[in-house]
Amino acid sequence: MNEYSVKVVERRREICAWPTDTFEIDHYNLDSPPSSPIHPHTVLVFVPGNPGCAGWYIPMLKTVVQRLGCGYSARAASYAGHGTVPDVVRSHNEDRDHKIAWSVDGQVEHKVQWIDEVTKDFMRSRSRVDSSPLPRIVWVSHSIGSHLVQRHLILRKDVLFRTRAVIHLMPFTRFDPFPRWKETILSMAANAPTITTTVLQTSSRFANLLPRNVVDIYLKHIAGVSLVEDRELARGLLCNPEYAKNFITLGMEEIRDVPAKSDISAMKIIGNWCPAFILFGGGPDQWAPKFHLDEISSDIADGSLPKNITLEYNDDLLHGFIVYPEMIEPVVNFICKSVISSPDVGTCTVLPSKL
Repeated sequence: MNEYSVKVVERRREICAWPTDTFEIDHYNLDSPPSSPIHPHTVLVFVPGNPGCAGWYIPMLKTVVQRLGCGYSARAASYAGHGTVPDVVRSHNEDRDHKIAWSVDGQVEHKVQWIDEVTKDFMRSRSRVDSSPLPRIVWVSHSIGSHLVQRHLILRKDVLFRTRAVIHLMPFTRFDPFPRWKETILSMAANAPTITTTVLQTSSRFANLLPRNVVDIYLKHIAGVSLVEDRELARGLLCNPEYAKNFITLGMEEIRDVPAKSDISAMKIIGNWCPAFILFGGGPDQWAPKFHLDEISSDIADGSLPKNITLEYNDDLLHGFIVYPEMIEPVVNFICKSVISSPDVGTCTVLPSKL
């Protein structure tokens, strides 16, 4: 019997002229040296929420791939301009288009190019091995990542036609926060970009001057980041003024760009091709409040949305679940059962004109 292991490969790829942290999670056949990844029938494609760094989620995704078993892989990418390394976040490089890192349209374009590169990787892989079809895609997204995925699939129907399912975790696909006073404050900040950016960058510079242990205490006991490796990443982001500028500029654009109501037309187009599974949490969650779930449920009941949208609510989960180890397991279970319950939808093809 063959033995398999799951390995994570981190690569920095240039996407839309921005160095980007990407991750590949694959099963490897240990009985076939040299060890090489097994060509999957399904790949989970993950788009993170803020702060836009996929590294937070890799242990969770690795667990998902292990549980689903051989035949499944995962790919993940951070946002353009989001990371801890200076070259990744440096926006004053004249070869880089600022709108890629600072706008929702730019981040969608960044993900489109990334998926094209991932597709090319699989095309090269199958040509070396056999004529296996390209893997089906299961999109997994968190928070604002769900908005990016939805935009992506509407723009690229060739990618939608390769999609087996869409899984949204606490989706920030509409800006209608609860309680209502938060909408006023966030809107004011989003419409005063110069002031907001200056305040956040100044705070980041101040944090960078603090002793390491002081920042660590803040992250652990106030921000609630319990794992050491997560605090390392959080510290790198918190004390990086250039990242702060990219993060807040994009964040304000997200608030201005995301609609106030659910995009029923987009959800119907996607639902007419593949199922969607949506997980909401407690909190209360200002970005994906429970009344959003209730409204989607009503739209399904009256026929405005297709019935292949599955909704689930877990009051024990917070929007930032990824930094709380005890919250990872229920999210892993939700992803796994959603993937297993999603049907395959035919032979995978790709439109060469798009690559």
